[in-house]
Amino acid sequence: MRQIQLLAVEDNYADVYWLKLVLEQIGCVYALSVVTDGESAVDFLMKRGRYTDAPTPDLILLDLNLPKLTGIEVLRAVPHARDLPICVMTSSMVERELLRQEFGIEGACYLIKPLDAAKLIGSLRCFKHLKPVAQELSRSY
Repeated sequence: MRQIQLLAVEDNYADVYWLKLVLEQIGCVYALSVVTDGESAVDFLMKRGRYTDAPTPDLILLDLNLPKLTGIEVLRAVPHARDLPICVMTSSMVERELLRQEFGIEGACYLIKPLDAAKLIGSLRCFKHLKPVAQELSRSY
């Protein structure tokens, strides 16, 4: 299985810990980058400042309630946000509709916390480049 590059934009360390547990549980081979505020997320995605050598993520797990800039503000600040492999962590239907209209983020690209194996594998299936990884993880999990 190939290693996938994950970016978690999450300010709650317990949620990051839980994400790592789920990734280990399903046997995912991954490299995880974590940023804890919206400004750092923009810098990471635009590869500027201390993130000039940041890896290009295969999947971005984006919390919407962040310090400095919200998740929605992050998406608005990144010129190519519509083209990014983003899974948003939210439970708000209002936010979902806004994200669908403005950024084209649909159905299974939303994760409700806490994450579990089925939700995470489902989010991988949303993106063509990650479908083979999701299929392999589904078989071994």
